[in-house]
Amino acid sequence: MKKAIIATLLLASTNVFAFYEDPKQQFDMTKNASNNVTIVFRQSKNVTQECSQESIRRGNKPFGFSVDACSYWDRSLTGPDTCLIITGLTTNFHTIGHEVRHCIQGNFHK
Repeated sequence: MKKAIIATLLLASTNVFAFYEDPKQQFDMTKNASNNVTIVFRQSKNVTQECSQESIRRGNKPFGFSVDACSYWDRSLTGPDTCLIITGLTTNFHTIGHEVRHCIQGNFHK
């Protein structure tokens, strides 16, 4: 029983670090999906619900977890691409930067 508890605690502690992002981590700006993006911001009292509704509206599944923000990218054939960023009524620089990176690099989490 002790081994099961220890294994569970170790697994939980490693998962915490799996989602940690270093806000000063360098990344390659030559791998952008677009360098011509118009960003539209939408604020919401319930970010997870708003992000899930936008996901469903776009034909995807709703979010199965809580989020602080999300972004949705639309490619344009005639002008700048458009990226929608949904945040709470208040947010922070790291969250905005993370979502803007999605706007220019797509799904960089791969």
